[in-house]
Amino acid sequence: MTYTAFTPADLFNCCTDHREPNWGRFERLEIGGCCDESEVPGETLTVGGKSFDEAEFFTIYGRLPDGESEAITDEVDPMRAGDIAEVLSERSGLQLVITY
Repeated sequence: MTYTAFTPADLFNCCTDHREPNWGRFERLEIGGCCDESEVPGETLTVGGKSFDEAEFFTIYGRLPDGESEAITDEVDPMRAGDIAEVLSERSGLQLVITY
């Protein structure tokens, strides 16, 4: 692993209210490529399902049993995103799936 120390801001910067989520809610973790396709300054329209080459950033999600997902954290650097995802997988005990 390249990066060894992450802050809570690195690990939980999305929909989890900047805190560690209740891992028991999720079936697995996923990391996927995303882009911001908003055309309005100051707003964000995140579109997932992007290939590695298309992605502007990478999101680590918790996959819920109903098929929905919750974004846990975003990272621009793909190597760092992978390292963060591994830390979250170890921390949560959840399997990590890469979807890009």
